[in-house]
Formats: sequence, structure tokens, C-alpha cells
Amino acid sequence: MSDKPTVDFTIDGHVATICLNRPDSLNAFNRQMRIDLLASLTRVAAMPNIRVVVLGANGRGFSSGADLGEGLLPGQSVERQILDEYGPILRLIETMDQTLIAAIPGVMAGIGAALAMHCDLSVMANNAGMVMAFSNVALVPDGGASWNLLRRLGYQRAFQLLAEGGKLDAASCLELGLVTKLADADKVLATAQDWAGVLAQRAPIALRETKALLRNAATQSFNDTVAAEAKAQNLCLASEDAAEAISAFMNKRSPVFSGR
Repeated sequence: MSDKPTVDFTIDGHVATICLNRPDSLNAFNRQMRIDLLASLTRVAAMPNIRVVVLGANGRGFSSGADLGEGLLPGQSVERQILDEYGPILRLIETMDQTLIAAIPGVMAGIGAALAMHCDLSVMANNAGMVMAFSNVALVPDGGASWNLLRRLGYQRAFQLLAEGGKLDAASCLELGLVTKLADADKVLATAQDWAGVLAQRAPIALRETKALLRNAATQSFNDTVAAEAKAQNLCLASEDAAEAISAFMNKRSPVFSGR
């Protein structure tokens, strides 16, 4: 087993960058990478100074999916592996205060694509693609891929993609709302980091509350969402950042947000 870390972690100002680091396997998820990614996300979630996280990957691809050669732990079912080892990662992506931007330098497949789709924003290489090959190996989608695909593609297009083990190129991913920006492959990470830097200058409380509102709206009624928005607006308006924004507007300067 290689002693090379399976995840790289760096910080630049208010931005953290986490990169999957198994390039020889196109960043296939083995157990150690699941452990290391969860640890990195848990670390950054507890750092209030970090406002935006870039989730990228070293090498030619974002992730080829699960490392099928590793197998399960003794007595472990694949159900328990998904729920116990991937589940906490997916929940953190959804619930952590920070905005997450997936930086996708090449192919994203299987659970790797599911993770990228579950981020808040994404930058994809314009020569990359997404592969949903589960049915090719007699499996079903996991990692919440069916949830995200249904909401972005609609039932029939999502079913067709999954049933045929299909592929989508980067332009199609952008058009269908599966990713939010395209860039040249060698500029994907820098583009995501630059975008993260811009977002990190915006009001952290407002971005945090907006993320929560949108995530929860998927399963809420309209009236419940209106109530949640009202509560969040009350919280934001009482913040120092809102006062700073008003002062900056009145004085025709750029606001500097503290996250308080």
C-alpha cells in the first residue's frame, strides 16, 4: 500500500482546497480515501474562518467511482459501506456552512459523479464527461445520484441515462444543469479557486443561510419555505454584515464582511 496521502489539503485565506489524490486509479474511492476525505471535510467544517471549499482532484480525472478491487470489510454489506462510509461525506457536503465548489479536471463516474453533483457549485473541464455506468455492471446508482439526476434531468432522461449506462459530455452537463461552469482542463482548479476567492468576499452568513434554504426547499412545502426564509432574513438583518453592507452602500465603497 502506498504511503502517499489520498487527499491533499491546503488553505489560502478564506478558501480551503481539498484534492483527491489517487491519480493512478483516476481517484477511485478506496476505504482510506473515504476516511481521509471525511476527515478533511470535518476539519474544514469546524473552521469558521474558511468560507468556501474547493473539492478538486489530482491527475486526469475527478474520480472513476468506487475502487471495485478493494472489496468489503469482513461481514460488511455494501449497504452498510454506502451508509457508513459515504453517507457522512454526503451529509457534510449538504449541511456544512461553507460553500463547496467541485473542480472536475476530467471524467467523473459513479459515486465520484454523485459527490460532484452534490456540491453547491462546480467547474468542469470542457473535454471531460460524466459516466453513469452502474447498469453496465448490473448495479444501481448510489451516493444520491438518482436524487440529483431526477431533479435536474427529469424522470425519463434520468432513467435513460442510468438504464443505458450512458455518458454525457461537458457541454451537455452544463446545458442540463449538472455543472455550473466549464474551463480548459489545465485551468479547472485555478478557475474554481478564483471563483471561491470571489465568493469568500461575500457575506458568509447570507451564503450559509441561502445554502440551507435551497437544500431544505427540495423537501419542504411552499409555505414552510416562506417561513424558513423569513426566519433566515431576520437573522441576516440583525448581523453586523448587514449593517456593514448598508454603510458601504451609503458611502459608495465595497463592503468588508466579518461573518458576524
